Amino acid sequence: MEDIKLPEGYDHVDIIVSEWMGYALLYESMLDSVLNARDRFLKPDSGVMAPSQCKMMFALCEASELFKERIGFWSD
Repeated sequence: MEDIKLPEGYDHVDIIVSEWMGYALLYESMLDSVLNARDRFLKPDSGVMAPSQCKMMFALCEASELFKERIGFWSD
């Protein structure tokens, strides 16, 4: 994304559609590239990003058996 140039005669775009989220929203660290594209190419007052927002939700859980099975055995 950092190397892309718009065709001659175009300074900005009306919409940017991206699929940067992957799993856990930050997979492959593509958020920086999408924000760079927004800042360089999107029309300042009327441009649209799609998707334009996201939400991360976390919850605590107790998984001692899973920990023993997948991680704890390394201490043995």
